[in-house]
Amino acid sequence: MSPAGAARGPLVLIAGGGDYPVQLARALAAHGERPYVAALDGAADPAAFGDADVQSYRLGQLGRLLEELRRRGIADIVMLGGLPRPSFGALRPEASTLKYLPHFAKAFRGGDDHLLRGVVLFFEQQGFRVHGPAELAPELAAPEGPLGRRQATAEQRELLQRGFALLDALSPFDVGQAAILADHRVVAIEAAEGTDAMIGRVADLVARGRLKIGKGDGVLVKLPKTGQDLRMDMPAIGPDTLRNVAQAGLSGIGIRAGRVLVGDRAALGRLADQLGLFVEGFT
Repeated sequence: MSPAGAARGPLVLIAGGGDYPVQLARALAAHGERPYVAALDGAADPAAFGDADVQSYRLGQLGRLLEELRRRGIADIVMLGGLPRPSFGALRPEASTLKYLPHFAKAFRGGDDHLLRGVVLFFEQQGFRVHGPAELAPELAAPEGPLGRRQATAEQRELLQRGFALLDALSPFDVGQAAILADHRVVAIEAAEGTDAMIGRVADLVARGRLKIGKGDGVLVKLPKTGQDLRMDMPAIGPDTLRNVAQAGLSGIGIRAGRVLVGDRAALGRLADQLGLFVEGFT
């Protein structure tokens, strides 16, 4: 049973895009638990979950999903995976969903944090308990220290700490969860495009000669915003992040231990070694 399993009943995994929902389902299976998987249409691939109990739902089928969860006696929810922010008008709600629209109309009037808090509040008001992925499978979160053989140097640690301080200061503005620093300055801050696209911007600047990053310089920092609800929106890095960082000529990645998803720690550490990067968790 998963670490939090003793305090709850059957679980539904509301799955968005990416590999992390699949990894969470596997981790829960390793703990002896098989959640019902609600795969969000256009984001999650039901086939990726193998023989799991899985069903696809559109965002406009929220009412149908709630009816199914109540029929199954499920009151515990975990949500994970990417989902492009839809326009309110694109929800195409079914009749069973119409009564919930006023709540989401309010949730859409703000940034991503406001929307996600609105989603959590909605499920809690409906009598559900919302759990975070790291609560259910702590092994998917970053540990303290390096994942591979390389560690940040004293100079790189100083740059990382500046990056952490920068993102903490930006938290009230609901911007992004990542930044790139090099040559004692801020090179890029994540906005709506996401971490990988931000790294791509820096790689393009380097390729066009607009930016020079010396050997051993250049770091990516990633951490949740102050007060961010990690049940709904836990930052994550994966193999593509590492490959993109290496492509941009950066030296490594600093993340908040226990507060950023890394998935298979050993595999990510091996990839970091292959690419000549450090990936390190800091408290």
